[in-house]
Amino acid sequence: MADNDLQRVPHSWMLMSSTPPNYEAGPIVQQPPAPQLVHSANRTNSMPSWRGNLPMKFEPMMMDQYQMTSHYSQKVFLGGISAELNEAELLLILRKFGKCNIKWPKNDAANHNMPGETSVFSYFGSFCHVIFRESRSVCELLKNCTRQQRSTIDYFLHIHMAASSSSMDLSMRTNRLKPIQVVPWNVKDNVYVMQQGDTSNGDATFKDWSRTIFVSPLHGKMTAFSLATIMSNVFGTVSMAQINTDKYGYPTGTGTVLFTDSHSYMRGVAAGAIDIKCDCFHKLLDIDPFLRENEPCAFCPAVADLFCRNFHCLRSYCKQCWVNKHGPKPLADHQPATRRQQPLPHI
Repeated sequence: MADNDLQRVPHSWMLMSSTPPNYEAGPIVQQPPAPQLVHSANRTNSMPSWRGNLPMKFEPMMMDQYQMTSHYSQKVFLGGISAELNEAELLLILRKFGKCNIKWPKNDAANHNMPGETSVFSYFGSFCHVIFRESRSVCELLKNCTRQQRSTIDYFLHIHMAASSSSMDLSMRTNRLKPIQVVPWNVKDNVYVMQQGDTSNGDATFKDWSRTIFVSPLHGKMTAFSLATIMSNVFGTVSMAQINTDKYGYPTGTGTVLFTDSHSYMRGVAAGAIDIKCDCFHKLLDIDPFLRENEPCAFCPAVADLFCRNFHCLRSYCKQCWVNKHGPKPLADHQPATRRQQPLPHI
């Protein structure tokens, strides 16, 4: 989109409060959650669940300091965008903070490809991702947002919009304040090591990927610390957790968790899923065993293609060994699962 196209955007769409919001004084410290959980040893029992405030880890500093020193991804989620805004108008607002581009969800892409045209959404309040050229632009954006604090900090960019001159309803021809939710991502939240180990000397705790699970789909506010804490509460001690990210360091909605012991790992894999309900969201997460590249079969030198998540098996199989071992009863009722292939966590 050419910058010349943006010059035709009415100024009534771009007005924002000239006075930056005042942030509350005091450190940002999250109290430990008081979760309620139900353990499950196998698939026949009730699904494991976790209830409580989303565990978060904030640095004990003032809000302005936190914004200026945090390392944010260049990619930011924007939610609750009014259907009255089109792409050109939204870009002109966001480019006050730095050069950027907008990435719309696929189902809305067709509605935003023409600058200057009014958007039409299939539902009220759309969302998108804005990608800034520099991460410091994200800090500038947050400075112009109001905030609400729960377990996490919710940011809102308030935009003053005026009805068009063609409006026949005089009561509507006044400035209206429209909030857009802004969800940044701190790249420090990508990895969390819960149990310290000497990784430089090849600590086995961080090399036994056979105790790693793959979790999806993660909510956008789920950090590595949150994921590690919840999994440790429900299944057993966790060594580390990682949120998988794209080239901008922004979450892709998946993550990996490395357990300290095999028993905790087996409980997680056998459960297959976990129901998480916190103050920010309620979500059902799938749990799959992690597959390294060229994972060996448990019974022969061939590469494993399948995994049996039944609590009595929990092993990797090549296709031939699966047929040999699971052909006769009582293993014939076991269903094969393809293990997820994801890059190893970075230590």
